[in-house]
Amino acid sequence: MEAVLRMDITGNPETVMEKSMTESDRNEGLNRFLIPKGDAVLKNLMSPSERESMVVGKEGLEVVVLDRLGRGYMLWLKTWKSGAVVFNGPKWREFVRDNGWTVGKFPVQLWAFRYGEDGRLGFVLLDRKEGEVLKP
Repeated sequence: MEAVLRMDITGNPETVMEKSMTESDRNEGLNRFLIPKGDAVLKNLMSPSERESMVVGKEGLEVVVLDRLGRGYMLWLKTWKSGAVVFNGPKWREFVRDNGWTVGKFPVQLWAFRYGEDGRLGFVLLDRKEGEVLKP
């Protein structure tokens, strides 16, 4: 979490969601992390221009996603026709491998934060260890 503190965040990180890691999230062929039904909390945190960047058919919104050790991975946040929102891009495979994530072993939490002079949107995606309580 030290990396978040070094990023000049503005405001407090917000909890977006928690879910169990699925086989499709881990599957290297699919190369994505699914945020079911385009989580309303996430969309409420975003500006209109950020939401527009995620529209079906567009490249998506490039965001940094930090792991437990503060390592940053540049991923795309986009909306699918189903309304689901995903993080994807080649760095997703690296994120999963670097963190040793497996299916259903633990829940993961997604937090959003703003950083930098321009208030860019960033995320922290953490695995919750047994008995651990995480707070943004």
